[in-house]
Amino acid sequence: FFRHGSRTPDPHEVYPNDPYAADNFYPTGFGQLTNNGKQKAYQLGKLLRARYKHFLGENYTPDLVWTKTTDVDRTKMSALLVLAGLFPPSSSQTWEHNLNWMPIPYHYDKFTNDYDLRRPNSYCPRYMRELTNVLNSDAAKKFLKEHSLTFQYVSKHSGRQLDKLTDMFSMYQVLHSEENMNMTLPKWTRSVYPDTIRYLAAEQCTLENSTPLLKRLNGGRMLKKVIQNMINKSEGVFDPPGRKIFLYSGHDNNVINILAALNLYEPHFPNYSAAVLIELYRLNHTNQHYVKVLYVKDVSSEPEEQQFPECGNFCSLAQFIYIAEPHLPINYTRECHSTVLLD
Repeated sequence: FFRHGSRTPDPHEVYPNDPYAADNFYPTGFGQLTNNGKQKAYQLGKLLRARYKHFLGENYTPDLVWTKTTDVDRTKMSALLVLAGLFPPSSSQTWEHNLNWMPIPYHYDKFTNDYDLRRPNSYCPRYMRELTNVLNSDAAKKFLKEHSLTFQYVSKHSGRQLDKLTDMFSMYQVLHSEENMNMTLPKWTRSVYPDTIRYLAAEQCTLENSTPLLKRLNGGRMLKKVIQNMINKSEGVFDPPGRKIFLYSGHDNNVINILAALNLYEPHFPNYSAAVLIELYRLNHTNQHYVKVLYVKDVSSEPEEQQFPECGNFCSLAQFIYIAEPHLPINYTRECHSTVLLD
């Protein structure tokens, strides 16, 4: 699971007093990968290549990899770039000698009928009720009150009324994206960005996964699919049998939610092209299966092995399932109280 590379701001993120409000970021456009973002996504692919080259082999084959993205330009482009770094053409697959690239497909479904990588806010009523209860709790209201001066300060200088953590989340996104584009941020931001605004943005992410039910209805859905794939692979019934890697090109919430479902999320805001790697191992001498989880915080650093209190950084598949089980929905449609089929 990985986040797209660095991008330009989305239109709804640009605030009234933004010095770049009139900039349409030509020729890149709103919400699109920057050149730096393209480099980061490509570097993530090369990082994965270095880690898995012996496991994946030299040649790309259609059964080897399944890549899925959200229906957003920047995640589609990131998928292409990660695949380019992960699968440089072998000598037999080189089709243009001056181009170290070959086309590899990704998959996505329209927002109207695919829910794998989407936030559950729009399709899971029970999730929204639970999240609303959390956001309206005394603890959440107390937190907002404690930071009311920051909200007032940012509202005054940005020209936008900020009342909720989601407002601060959007403010962090636009400032972070502009900073990554080497744009000079307004002087007023220096006392609150990045630390304070990032802290408040991360609190929203924390609250979205703050109860077992939220974790179950959020990242638990995709974690269940990961585990089912692992079970099928370990039992020799996976179809196609040659599939070795799944790639999910998404957003910050996809990275956060899968970590949270495994009780591995520590409050922070994932970097561009951050990734969670979930690896299945088979020990040849015992034929037993184990799982390792790693977090790529930044493409310029090595993946960090994640530790579970129950089994350290190398858990048997059975232990891993036991750890994840409280957050694995049995019937997602029913548990969401949804009238739309979600399983």
